[in-house]
Amino acid sequence: MKAIVLFSGGLDSILAACLLKRQGIEVVGLNMITPFHDCSQEAQKRAEEIGIELVVKSFGEDYMKMLAHPKWGYGSNVNPCIDCRTLMLRYAKELMEEIGADFVATGEIAGQRPNSQKIHQLTLITRDSGLGGKLLRPLSARVLPKTDMEIEGTIDREQMRAFSGRGRTKLSAYARQEYGIKNIPQPSSGCVLCENSFSPRVRDMLKHKELPTLWDARLTPWGRRLRIDENAYVVVARRSEDCEKLDELFASPERSRCVLIFPENFNGASALLVTDEAPDFGDENPTISERLKGYVEISGSLALRFSNPARYNASPDGPMAKLFLGQTSTLISLHENYAVDEIPIIAEPNRPPKKKGAQDSSADEAPREDESLGD
Repeated sequence: MKAIVLFSGGLDSILAACLLKRQGIEVVGLNMITPFHDCSQEAQKRAEEIGIELVVKSFGEDYMKMLAHPKWGYGSNVNPCIDCRTLMLRYAKELMEEIGADFVATGEIAGQRPNSQKIHQLTLITRDSGLGGKLLRPLSARVLPKTDMEIEGTIDREQMRAFSGRGRTKLSAYARQEYGIKNIPQPSSGCVLCENSFSPRVRDMLKHKELPTLWDARLTPWGRRLRIDENAYVVVARRSEDCEKLDELFASPERSRCVLIFPENFNGASALLVTDEAPDFGDENPTISERLKGYVEISGSLALRFSNPARYNASPDGPMAKLFLGQTSTLISLHENYAVDEIPIIAEPNRPPKKKGAQDSSADEAPREDESLGD
């Protein structure tokens, strides 16, 4: 008998795999890379430790369609937790059918995550994934309805667990006592789509583009994001790593229309201007509209805003940058414009901070250590 286990490399997925292996079931782990998160290296390491095969897959544009228009909506920010989990399980179902596995399992624990693991949410996910009775949650199986495998007797329900709630103390103890797992993975910090410092960037992306692409999503973590108007925004590098990533994203044929501004005669911030006014990726003879000229001037001023004045003022001819458009490049002069200081960085919290000691159950955040689990 063979099972596909959604496998992040966290404690829950490790234990789910171990529980099934103990019953003599062949386990194949499935790790999903999202545009905002990649834990595949850690998952591979953990899979090798417990002796299971790991398959790694990346989401396609269907992830962006789900993010832009989630059937079950968002959590506290732009976290479509139920729809995201459902999409992962649909990928798992495809893999199950492809390799001839018998069912899919996850490390989900009833009641652990407030935006996707309450009983009614688990029921929705089971139904919408198309797996129905072929979806097993070994860590909470005894507090959930029986699956097809338990009814048929191919899975011993009594060997499954009855964990529920958000604490990890008993879960960690179980891992040490039953499986000798000494290096307990730390709880995940949670999905970045839940974070107040990150979600405004994603919200801005979704507001101004009906169907963002994977490229749009891959750009969101980098640099400072500043919106010029409804038709254009700029990403200004904060460090050398940002500059390298902006270069890489600009060189991608899948990119949205954009131009790259790179300092030529001083060390400073590069800037990526994203706008439909920009030429296509392969354009070898691009034209620059008056609107695009204005956007480029503002973007250049923003690059100076976040660069060291002592460096660019030391240039005898003034700060110069290389402007990359389509398949061409040209030198341009950059000019200070203090009006751009009024353009805000899109990274401010979109809700007031919680008071000390207050709990927030709206985000699908990591479980806490101070609550007990039942078994």
